[in-house]
Amino acid sequence: MTDRLTAMSSTATGRATVGDAAGQPKLGGRGGDRALGNGGSVLPELTEAPERVRRWWLQPAFIVSVCLTFLALAALAAWLIVSALTDSNVKVSALSASTESGNLRLDWSGPEADYALFAVSGDGTASDLTGFVTGTEAWLPAAAGLYDDRTCFVVRPAGDQGEVSLDAGTVAGQKGASICAADAAS
Repeated sequence: MTDRLTAMSSTATGRATVGDAAGQPKLGGRGGDRALGNGGSVLPELTEAPERVRRWWLQPAFIVSVCLTFLALAALAAWLIVSALTDSNVKVSALSASTESGNLRLDWSGPEADYALFAVSGDGTASDLTGFVTGTEAWLPAAAGLYDDRTCFVVRPAGDQGEVSLDAGTVAGQKGASICAADAAS
């Protein structure tokens, strides 16, 4: 009868308790007192971390500015050194011609620069022979037929784009020199 009262009291309250019947062990206090989702949370609330302020010398814009400043100063220093070492007043002097083994060798004095060589034939037409120039000399093979005894040569800085002429004033104005094949030493 007590079992029946227990069963009736469980159904009267609307909750069933497990293990109250005879021959069944009790599982412990009353189960289900705490509803899911209510009450305290398992993990604590996270607060947002304070934003870290960078120092002024660690700002990306400052670092880029410093790098670009150093690059600009290095480029300026390189430009000044190169412009000091390479004189823009390139001038051809002491042009000489000689024949060696039937080939014509032109030799002149001047700084390390690019030079242009022109052959002016007896009728006044000029041919560009700059491809034969190496440093401050040029070798012209006789077998190529590039010159004869009436041919004269003009050597001048390669940057000059003026007309090729054998006139002494024009050649001097172009900072060049001229010599004829007939004047070549053997």
